[in-house]
Amino acid sequence: MNRIVTRMTRFAAWVMACGLISISAYAGNTYEGYALFNQSCFLCHGADGKGSGPLAKKLDVSPADLTDGDGSVSDISDRQLFGMIQGTVKHGSGTSAMPQWGLAMPGNQIESIVSFIRFLQKSKHPLLGDPRVGKRVYEDNCAACHGRSGKGDGPLAEVLDLKAMDHTNGAELNKHPNSHLIEIVTFGTPGKSLMPGWKEMLTQDEIIGVISYLRLLPNY
Repeated sequence: MNRIVTRMTRFAAWVMACGLISISAYAGNTYEGYALFNQSCFLCHGADGKGSGPLAKKLDVSPADLTDGDGSVSDISDRQLFGMIQGTVKHGSGTSAMPQWGLAMPGNQIESIVSFIRFLQKSKHPLLGDPRVGKRVYEDNCAACHGRSGKGDGPLAEVLDLKAMDHTNGAELNKHPNSHLIEIVTFGTPGKSLMPGWKEMLTQDEIIGVISYLRLLPNY
């Protein structure tokens, strides 16, 4: 009996290591999902997720609009969406054109793609700049106060006894249009806030990139 249990445990560990089963609560990394989506999914679904990628017109079945323009994607649970990408759950269209990405990427990467798709559905504001540029700028200049994960828990926040904004709160970020966030980063905030303006230190492309990176910090 113990030998059977041991074999089953080893098999389960192998399956999870191969990404065939996901044991987390779909807490994907949205930024990583953005990068993976633009490597693997944009050809059919388009960089904006609306199903208008460069290969879309060559397919017999139109790729899904992942921004939920038709209201169909939001009805799909994270688990179902994970399975569709992985290739273990049948698509509503029944098409086989969708690759089985579970054969090419581990489960944690698929979770990140799920998180980015939820961003496409829920975010009210588009990505205006390059989040890859923004990530570099953020880690070099913003993480000291806002923390590397964006929770507002950077080392300077504790030393200076300040409450830096938590950028992982997607609902709160959605309240602020890109123009407002660009203004804050460019000119800083008045009053007692220690948020400086970065106009003299960052280019416009870097500022817009930072805003785009901030949009991808929450897990959706």
